[in-house]
Amino acid sequence: MHCYEVAVVAPLATPLTYGQPVDHEQALEIGLRVLVPLGGRLVTGYVLDVVDPPEKKSGKDSIIIKPIVDCLDREPLFPPGLVPLYRWIADYYHYPIGEVIRTALPGGITATSGHILRLTRQGKKDKSLLAGDDRYGETGWMQELLTAGKLPAAKTARLWRKPALQRRLKTWESQGLVVIEDVLIREKNRRRLEKVIVVTPEVDAVFKTCDDPTAEDMYAHLTRHLDLSPGKAEQTLLTRFLKIYLAGGGRPVSKRDLNRAYGNAGKILKRPLVTGILTQEERRLYRDPFGEQPPPMEQPATLTSEQEAVLSQLVPAVEERTFTRFLLFGVTGCGKTEVYLQAAQKALALHKSVLVLVPEIALSSQLEAHFYSRFGDTLAVLHSGLSSGQRLDEWQRILAGQAQVVIGARSAVFAPLSDIGLIIVDEEHESSYKQDSGLCYNGRDLAVLRAQFSRCPVVLGSATPSLTSFYHADTGRYTLLTMKKRVADQRMPDVEIVDLTTVKKSRQDLFFSDQLIHALEDNLARGEQSLLFVNRRGYAAFMLCRDCGHVIQCRHCRVSMTLHRGAGQLICHYCGYTLPTNILCPGCRTGKVVPLGLGSERVENEVGQILPQARIARLDSDTATSRKEYLALLNRVRSRDIDILIGTQMIAKGLHFPHVTLVGVVWADSGLNMPDYKATERTFSLLSQVTGRAGRGEQSGRVIIQTHQPGHYAVSFAQEHDYTGFYKQEIAARSDLGYPPFSRLINFRFSGPVETRVLEAASRVAGFCKTRLQAREGEILGPAPAPLALLRDRYRYQILIKGFSPASVHRLCNQVLAERSSLCSRQVRMTIDVDPENMM
Repeated sequence: MHCYEVAVVAPLATPLTYGQPVDHEQALEIGLRVLVPLGGRLVTGYVLDVVDPPEKKSGKDSIIIKPIVDCLDREPLFPPGLVPLYRWIADYYHYPIGEVIRTALPGGITATSGHILRLTRQGKKDKSLLAGDDRYGETGWMQELLTAGKLPAAKTARLWRKPALQRRLKTWESQGLVVIEDVLIREKNRRRLEKVIVVTPEVDAVFKTCDDPTAEDMYAHLTRHLDLSPGKAEQTLLTRFLKIYLAGGGRPVSKRDLNRAYGNAGKILKRPLVTGILTQEERRLYRDPFGEQPPPMEQPATLTSEQEAVLSQLVPAVEERTFTRFLLFGVTGCGKTEVYLQAAQKALALHKSVLVLVPEIALSSQLEAHFYSRFGDTLAVLHSGLSSGQRLDEWQRILAGQAQVVIGARSAVFAPLSDIGLIIVDEEHESSYKQDSGLCYNGRDLAVLRAQFSRCPVVLGSATPSLTSFYHADTGRYTLLTMKKRVADQRMPDVEIVDLTTVKKSRQDLFFSDQLIHALEDNLARGEQSLLFVNRRGYAAFMLCRDCGHVIQCRHCRVSMTLHRGAGQLICHYCGYTLPTNILCPGCRTGKVVPLGLGSERVENEVGQILPQARIARLDSDTATSRKEYLALLNRVRSRDIDILIGTQMIAKGLHFPHVTLVGVVWADSGLNMPDYKATERTFSLLSQVTGRAGRGEQSGRVIIQTHQPGHYAVSFAQEHDYTGFYKQEIAARSDLGYPPFSRLINFRFSGPVETRVLEAASRVAGFCKTRLQAREGEILGPAPAPLALLRDRYRYQILIKGFSPASVHRLCNQVLAERSSLCSRQVRMTIDVDPENMM
């Protein structure tokens, strides 16, 4: 009997063993999705391996191997080569392997068992017994049950998760008032199929003997060879079919397209004469992931000397199929993208596949255009901007070998590519490569690991590499590739610093210095484009009472609410809670609440006051709510329909606008004083990146940075475009404090609705850790309230472990997880974040 190692979608650290499905004779393939019994319910699992049956034992030690209930797929969802990667991730990030695979796969394909709550005849007759229940009789779900006679699986599941309510439902079932039906909840996403019309093999052979490629000539050739005498309707159908057939290069014709060309096609296709020529089939229909075809990008006629020098080291590693970690350190506008394209082209020529990661969708669309122009339909994209159906289609295109190049955000690191020849991580310094919830993985780090498993080179590219990556290059672990010059010898932009603590402004009501106002006016007069960066969306950062100084905070989160004047609301950016703008101060009950602080919406409003004649646009998550809107706005900038673009981090990196010659940083200090050891590094990187948007065309660029801290080294080094100088000063500070790369961090996070219980759990875990971690192995900081101490009605505490021995701190994590039930009550949620990027 075959037995299988199955990773189940449940909070279990290790896979389970199941037997052969009853109705399957052949051994199951690795990567198949299956339905298995677990604790009285059915859950999704993934076949990891074929294993030997356990030894038979008698008595109390006997083992019963339950069979797999069903196979949910005809073909595997991932190749066997990804199993070692999944195992490593589960072990390193201390996360259940079944949940790891579920995270890696496209969403909406997990099947599980559930319940439907239905009234019995007795329950319909005695509705008053249920309606009169003192605790649940007047709830919304009860009213729906009494009216509709049943509750769907999703609503029943919410009730079932509450133990007291589950007991009450079972009591009603024993009284004969309701019945709790077990149901299988199937996946939401399915393959999309379409009917197509194809020619029969006999007709295909006739077509191959026809030298004339027009539809009319092919029709005449066909009727002669097969001695056919079609009627008028049949002739019209065949001729129009052939026009579509030829236009598509001889591919099957969609029945929908044929119906559009000839409205009566459905009836004519059934006639005997036509059925001998054309047949109907079903084929897989892949949903378009692009929305609209990316704009064409020209290939440069020649490479720069620096591009050639970099490729002379990179291409041999691709050819030799060796695992090499390259750090491509190139200034903004130096042509890193062309290096990526040339290296990818070499890998494809060797019949290898290529994986390209970008930190966010905004940068994905830029690289998509370049790669699509070069590689066409061999490109697949994977990111959160796709619908779940599009993502499933792209995944299965990759799995089937129809796409050899994959571009996507962090989750694309799981793409089911086989025989990878090159992995590229663009803007490798970006913190958005780190997932902050659920499986807290780092896409950049996993890309390096996947390259190691695939025995291929990996390129980490950035104009401002993360300190950890540059440290690895500095100490010889990574191979450093440098590009110090912009393409076509363009100069780096001149950067001017405006000290907001001393500068005199003619408009005190605005956030703009006279220097920045005059620069915007001059740039507009010359017909050139400007970009204004502000690192916060909304109109004002907070609302303050003039009388008592009270700041309006979210009732569910201990954070100030942001004014969005266009929407007429105060919005919490963490949980989405809203309030009207015309509110009284909760502290003193007066109406003297005023907006203070800065946001992209306010900057847009003030620029409109300064330059009413300018064409202004704003790009942030409020204005670009979909990929289509985002691309449309970028196209308007490229076509020069916009004079001034205002935005948040979405405009700070990766975008290439040749006619942008002025960049203004409205306030550079917003992230400098955050309670995070990486705050200075992020500020330097952000300033350097947004500075690099200026002067990328024929005209030189100018940058104006407004700041209250002009002497801060993050600002001064960004002004000088001096990454190396910044690195030396910041790495010395990290060494003194023992922060990465000189240690490994692990953050234990605790949250729950009752603060005292959260603190108790965190204190117990901290005490447990202190008895098991020696001083030379690591340092334990906390427990302490998280900087965001209340989010979504959950109090938050954390323990930070600064590890000097990675093996020791990971062993400690396993020990804590083994004792989780005794350390944390059920009301407290504990998560482990390995190598945290966000300390908030």
